[in-house]
Amino acid sequence: MNRYALTFPVRPESEAAVAEILSGYAGPPPGRPQAARPLLDRTSVFMAGPVVVRVVDITCPPQEAIRHLAAQPQIRSVEERLRPHLVQDRDLSDDDSRRRFLAGSVMRVVASRNDQPGHPPRAAAFYRALPGQAAEVVRLLAAESRDSGCGTTIFRRRDMIVHLVESFGDEPAVPLAQTLAPLVHTARPMSLVTDRVVGAVVA
Repeated sequence: MNRYALTFPVRPESEAAVAEILSGYAGPPPGRPQAARPLLDRTSVFMAGPVVVRVVDITCPPQEAIRHLAAQPQIRSVEERLRPHLVQDRDLSDDDSRRRFLAGSVMRVVASRNDQPGHPPRAAAFYRALPGQAAEVVRLLAAESRDSGCGTTIFRRRDMIVHLVESFGDEPAVPLAQTLAPLVHTARPMSLVTDRVVGAVVA
């Protein structure tokens, strides 16, 4: 299973409309109906102000997953409704536009510890590091998470960092350590917009 995060900004004051669009559509089919492992396993959408982050667990390269999604009528409808709210326009049905979107939105996994079975509840925190401090923020988050007992994935794109936490506990702990304050512009929990497991909507 491969895990990716895709991020994109929306226009100021569009947050509520975007959250409604992204939470209110029927999930797409998993793909590869005849195969033992579908393309899509789980997808979660988080928001922190105008920043949208979609975390996907897939069994294929992201290009293949996006191509599959772009072919689904419900996804095309969602994309059309989103376009007026996007800072950067995109057309996922167009190969060049899809490649540009992926090149500009994929967050790199920089730390991961995922020994939780099944599909634990997810929470996430968003950090925007000060210039030159992103690597240190990642290091501190990874060190703090090592003994938490939760599954954790840390994504980074330039100065943006997303810390995904997975746990069957009552409330997954999202670290907002005071030690990060001198290193970041922003440190805040993200709102979970939707969390879908193939074949079932869990949130």
